[in-house]
Amino acid sequence: FTFALVSATLMFALLMIELRDKLALKGDLEIARQIQFGLLPFEPFTREGTSVYAAMRPANTVGGDYFDIIELGQRHVALAMGDVAGKGIPAALLMALLQGSLRTLLSAGLRGSDLMRTLNAHLHANIPSNRLITLFYAEYDPFTGSLRYVNGGHNAPFVLRPGGVERLPATGVALGIVPDAVYDVLETTLVPGDRLFLFTDGITEAFDAMEQEYGEERLQAWLVAHAALAPPDLIEGVREDVLAFCGNVRPRDDMTMMLVAR
Repeated sequence: FTFALVSATLMFALLMIELRDKLALKGDLEIARQIQFGLLPFEPFTREGTSVYAAMRPANTVGGDYFDIIELGQRHVALAMGDVAGKGIPAALLMALLQGSLRTLLSAGLRGSDLMRTLNAHLHANIPSNRLITLFYAEYDPFTGSLRYVNGGHNAPFVLRPGGVERLPATGVALGIVPDAVYDVLETTLVPGDRLFLFTDGITEAFDAMEQEYGEERLQAWLVAHAALAPPDLIEGVREDVLAFCGNVRPRDDMTMMLVAR
């Protein structure tokens, strides 16, 4: 009886220690989430008739998705959407590295293909070899609607126009794979009424209980059907449609969106 009581007491003590550690870790993760969300510009950005909205839903407490809205002087604004391979704390750490590196290079005056080439070489030298980062980066002029972009292996954004849909495809490989990758710059123009929709693959690669993928075709069809919605409502509508598609299946990946409405 005494031995059993001692064993039970020890087991209870060990369980309490494990619970304490888990609660401490949960508290640390919540702090990490607050820090990560504090790094990202969730407040809407407006200038010269253009509005930019963004939203993120991590699969875990923290995640590896990245978006940014960075003013470049009085005329231009940089728009970025990235996705670090993996989930959780490791991906979140690399996301912070990506943001810090990109902002530092922008402060140094690098733009376009030079920016992406330098950023890629830096990441290749400083992230694990089994990691990669997709990144869509654009320099937008709200006064003219000019959008010069580089797409490093990221999901091709949608440009929703009254007459149809344009995709902005990859112009280079994902970052961190090869040190000397080349990134071409392409250009398009947003006219009044156009909308640019950026997203991460957590949207299109969401699965339902039958292991069917949400997919880009379904996303495009939804966007076209609801393109007239107010920007915040459109972003929320996509999120709700994805979650309804998944049903009781918990999303496996982070879901991030950005909408640029002119």
